[in-house]
Amino acid sequence: MIRFCVVDDHEVIHDGLRAMAEREPDLEFLGGATTVTDGEVLVEQVQPAVAILDLRIGERDGGNGIDLCRTFTGRYPALSVVMFSAYGNGELLAKAIEAGAAGYLLKETSVGRVPGILREITTRGSWFEPRIASELLHRRARGEAGAPAFSGRELDIVRGISRGENNHEIGDHLHISPHTVKYHIASMLRRHDVHRRAELVRLASDLHLLD
Repeated sequence: MIRFCVVDDHEVIHDGLRAMAEREPDLEFLGGATTVTDGEVLVEQVQPAVAILDLRIGERDGGNGIDLCRTFTGRYPALSVVMFSAYGNGELLAKAIEAGAAGYLLKETSVGRVPGILREITTRGSWFEPRIASELLHRRARGEAGAPAFSGRELDIVRGISRGENNHEIGDHLHISPHTVKYHIASMLRRHDVHRRAELVRLASDLHLLD
């Protein structure tokens, strides 16, 4: 029996995973938590084999899922932590692995695939989204493991977005044309596989680039 819990501030995620587990004879859903503090209590109480952990949990209080993953893996060596993320980003995957994560699961993944992923983690020890893992391996093979998620100019643009500026205002501050700003934003959206400007800000924040 694979006993697992979830720490995610969206209760609809809890409901979906609970319903999934009810259909699988070898999965047992032990409950969910919506905050970092409640997540720590839950894991201590139920002692799961796997904890599915939202990458962005606790951000309103200055925390994040990577830090909580590090806490969990330090306290519970037998616990497999699966980072649950909206971002298919190799740098975030690398940070998750460094924090001790045994898995990296995209939120776009069909719930029907999750039972198989949990089984692979418990039998083989790990499972990482293949597309992102392949990207990271290729970068490391080319000696590019430290390649930044954003160039200096791109990060300046993301900072402008975070301040609520439009392309013209960002361009004025950086002394470039609005068309150049638009080009850089389109390039970042495509490279990081996101669709909205605000998601670039969230990604940069998750990587502690806006601190």
